[in-house]
Amino acid sequence: MAKIHTLKISNYRSIQSFKQVFGKTDFICLIGRGDSGKSTILEAISVVLSQSWNLTFYDTDFHNGNVSNPIEIEASLYNLPVKLIQESKYGLYARGLDVDTNTIHDDLLDEHEAILTIKLVVGRDLEPKWYVVSNRENQDPVEIRASDRAKLNVFLISDYVDRHFSWNKGNPLYSLLSEDKDEAEEKRNVVIDAFREAKKKVDTHAFDNLDTTVERIKASTSALGANIGNIQTTIDFRDIFTRDGKVCLHDESVPFRLKGKGSKRLISIAIQMELSKSGGILLIDEIEQGLEPDRVQHLVQMLKVGRENQVFITTHSRDVITEIEAKDLYVMRKGQQSLSTFDDVIQGCIRSNPEAFFSQRVLVGEGPTEVGVCRSINLDRISKGKKNAAYLGVRIANGIGSNQVPYSKAFKSSGYDVCLFCDSDVPEVNSQKAELRASGITIIDWDEGKSIEHHIFEELPWEGIKELISYRESLKGVDSTREAVETRFGAPLPTGWKESDTEEIRKALYETSVAKKNEWFKRIDHGMTLGAICCKYLGAIEDKSLVTRFTELSEWMDYGS
Repeated sequence: MAKIHTLKISNYRSIQSFKQVFGKTDFICLIGRGDSGKSTILEAISVVLSQSWNLTFYDTDFHNGNVSNPIEIEASLYNLPVKLIQESKYGLYARGLDVDTNTIHDDLLDEHEAILTIKLVVGRDLEPKWYVVSNRENQDPVEIRASDRAKLNVFLISDYVDRHFSWNKGNPLYSLLSEDKDEAEEKRNVVIDAFREAKKKVDTHAFDNLDTTVERIKASTSALGANIGNIQTTIDFRDIFTRDGKVCLHDESVPFRLKGKGSKRLISIAIQMELSKSGGILLIDEIEQGLEPDRVQHLVQMLKVGRENQVFITTHSRDVITEIEAKDLYVMRKGQQSLSTFDDVIQGCIRSNPEAFFSQRVLVGEGPTEVGVCRSINLDRISKGKKNAAYLGVRIANGIGSNQVPYSKAFKSSGYDVCLFCDSDVPEVNSQKAELRASGITIIDWDEGKSIEHHIFEELPWEGIKELISYRESLKGVDSTREAVETRFGAPLPTGWKESDTEEIRKALYETSVAKKNEWFKRIDHGMTLGAICCKYLGAIEDKSLVTRFTELSEWMDYGS
């Protein structure tokens, strides 16, 4: 069944101009900030491939309400139903997909796969027209019927799913019923026949509670000289035929339309999945709506595994993207003319930092210490009445040490504004910083050969150092902390050592704080405490790297606001 290779959108709702080549991709997850155009893409696919012949459009469907430019949406499809590419249908308009180069050619060669390009045009008269088009000379577009578009099996799941549970013609349940009918049944309306059978049963039922009133009417009518025959109470066929949409699925006596949003969406998706078992295009807007994390993750797994259809989803949920691969993820940004994609190297970040993908700007911390410090800087900003990171579209991601450089590169190549906050004591990272800066990545780091702990224990006022010692003692105990520092000090600490602000004790504290398997701040929550204490005492020191770097981090968050 048909799948989308290339999609073009012009002058439709929030999108002025857009083109995306999906290639042979079966699962597409669209992410992006609110009002970026994700839902518009799904709606565009839904209308250009709609099986309806009378869609309603309004001036507000035109980009910025500009009706002087027509709405134009094109979908180029492969894996087409055989009937549609026969010469008696649209075969003469078939184009060629070169699978080796992933490009579409106007001429269909033997080694090509057939492509049909369907185009929807809506002018200022608001009348939609659908065509099959090609770019060959002297070949005018030909209109494509709604019944032929219906063969493409395109279904949109959005907030309006109640109609999916009724059996009237044109709804998904009826389409599924049509798949199950044999040739003889195709010539009649199975739902109407079911009504007729139901009416026979109603006709044989005695409405005993109505009989007394009926007999009074019969007697009174006879007295007036009219014979109304064998009067009985039953259902008028007119109401059956005009109200067939009221026949719908129930859970015992409760209509499905009264179920919770999550359950309704799951049932609707299940219906569409059955319809598209042999292929088709399933569009699900905000897939996580109404679903618990475990159910939405299971749903994503089921949509990805062992199916013949193509699935487009939008999401704002971390629980969704942790279940998908980097190649399935596409970012839409407001005003952008195509989607941004990701390298496979970012896969680990999807698992460890899923929230970062929904931001506009990513602050990559070298490790958990840096992430915690950045969070504290954000909290300090909030306490001072400054704009917070979420408002500014900034998300802090954990570079997990060895991944700080590849993560920064991957986010940058996917269109994010990126800042890397890191130490300067790792030669392999230092050697790549010039390249990172040249690519447009901001780097905020420490003096050559030094780490954040270096600067903190060298520059923080002693009152701040004492708070760090107390924090460590609260976690590991007074004696354990003293013994660890003495090991690095190389001798017993003097009495009242916590009141002795000496270079030697500061050095021992620094070495203790970074000692392997005993690091003081290598956890995000510990890093947050470290950052909070630093912010508290920055006003007490001047012209120090600690003040400069914290200021640079805060200013980067503000940049572009």
